[in-house]
Amino acid sequence: MNFKEKYGQYALITGASSGIGEAFAKQLAKKGLDLILVARRKERLEKLSSELEKKHKIKAIALAVDLLSNDFLREIREVTDPLKVGLLVSNAGMMYIGNYLDNSLENDLRMIDLNVKVPAILTHHFVQKMIERRRGGIIYTASILGFMGTPFSSIYAGTKAHEIVKGEGLAYELKPKGIDVLVLNPGLTETEMTSGNDFSAMPMKLMKPDLVAKSAVNALGKKVLVTPGFMNNVLVWMSKRIMSRKMNTKMFGMLMAKTF
Repeated sequence: MNFKEKYGQYALITGASSGIGEAFAKQLAKKGLDLILVARRKERLEKLSSELEKKHKIKAIALAVDLLSNDFLREIREVTDPLKVGLLVSNAGMMYIGNYLDNSLENDLRMIDLNVKVPAILTHHFVQKMIERRRGGIIYTASILGFMGTPFSSIYAGTKAHEIVKGEGLAYELKPKGIDVLVLNPGLTETEMTSGNDFSAMPMKLMKPDLVAKSAVNALGKKVLVTPGFMNNVLVWMSKRIMSRKMNTKMFGMLMAKTF
């Protein structure tokens, strides 16, 4: 599939300075798309942009923006309004693992804003133009934790459940308008988000970000939900087909309690 013909010239990726976001940038650069890389760390974005431009002969714009600022969309629009953004990769996110009351309300609200509110704002803005062009694509990064109640990470899991359900609904609604929607549901992945916890008790190993992003890029337009990794798929299948919600919550409560 020719990504530029199907979706348009530019892909915008949030959380692009590291982890899965950086991996998305590399995967989509291979597909020949020009990129708008959004994150807070300007130096890392500029370094990645330069590398991708040289290696893949594409254009990559480094856009240092704090997505939790009140005017983040204005800053993004200043760069993107003249461009045809055909693929939105809403990847930026926050995670907290620990006892619920050990995390502040302020941090909970920031997590909800970044994981739920920001994707909603970006979707509303960019989908309108995609509909006008009758083509486009959206990738939301959720999590396998969004499929179940997850003790010690309940707010994070709840935000990812929101993205899964939203993505499924939007996929049905936008498909007739020429827009593909995919929800990526990673399990444990080697990123800065997971670097502060001990996941050795988990039944699966941490995946490489490149494999996670590649699974999403390859599934776009073919599936609505994708879960990379054999053990992650087994876990999701068991949670849906064999175990009750109560059993899932109890199992993940025991596993997550060992990570902090």
